[in-house]
Amino acid sequence: MLMKAVLPLIPLFTLLTSCQQDIKNTTGVCSANQYLLSLPQDIDTYRHDMAIYAQQGGELPLHSVVFDNTCIDATSLKDLTQQSAQAIFADSFKEAGQVTHFEIKNNVAYVELKANNDGFPGITATLAAVNPIIRRNLLLNSQIENVIFPSMK
Repeated sequence: MLMKAVLPLIPLFTLLTSCQQDIKNTTGVCSANQYLLSLPQDIDTYRHDMAIYAQQGGELPLHSVVFDNTCIDATSLKDLTQQSAQAIFADSFKEAGQVTHFEIKNNVAYVELKANNDGFPGITATLAAVNPIIRRNLLLNSQIENVIFPSMK
């Protein structure tokens, strides 16, 4: 019985914990007062593919995604996190990408979104697409070495 409950979560757990994308800090790509915002070229397809992966497993689609990179004005890493999240959420759920907690300790970012507390149908699959993009953008623009997201409440 417990195995039936845990089995569907294995792909998501794998994605969120062991999927460390090959990301290098991009110092020098943008000016000193800018961040590099890196988003999938086709966000709708990316969202769909990551939802399928989170629900069914298989090959991680993140490795085949083509990214568009844009230099944006640097405000804070918290703002970059929110921009990254809201870019991936569907239009009707942009508010779910609001950052409710952001903390950096020992080069680890702890990130919580409104979606982590106020879920909606499909939130687990949506976060499977959102969290890697947040991680990617934080690692590209800082000395952060890891990003931790809370479990769903």
